[in-house]
Amino acid sequence: MAINREILDKLIVQKEKITHLIIQNKNFAAESSEIVFSDVPVSRPTTRGGVYFSDTTAYKAKILVTDFSISQLLSQAMLGPNTEFAKIQLVPESIPVQIFANLTNYVQKSTGIELNLTIMHTLSK
Repeated sequence: MAINREILDKLIVQKEKITHLIIQNKNFAAESSEIVFSDVPVSRPTTRGGVYFSDTTAYKAKILVTDFSISQLLSQAMLGPNTEFAKIQLVPESIPVQIFANLTNYVQKSTGIELNLTIMHTLSK
């Protein structure tokens, strides 16, 4: 599956909000979100840990979820404790596209849980 750069660039320019995300068939509302195109800390395209391919740049999302029950699913969703990433679907507010991402890390704060994700592919609806 591929990334539709045109759609993701449109989401970035329009500052489109991700309204919710879906992990293991459970919906979680997004309090705030941001999508960016940025560098990845590798000097050349590479297969990381023999598990996934990483280019030198990637589309990334930062999403704040205030529903702390999501924390029960996060360790099952990211690489590290598991041999593969769980597929996380991001749902934008008004553009009809399915966005799938991998959870790279998260930080629990008093205001909620901040998820950092790398967008892996998109599907037009």
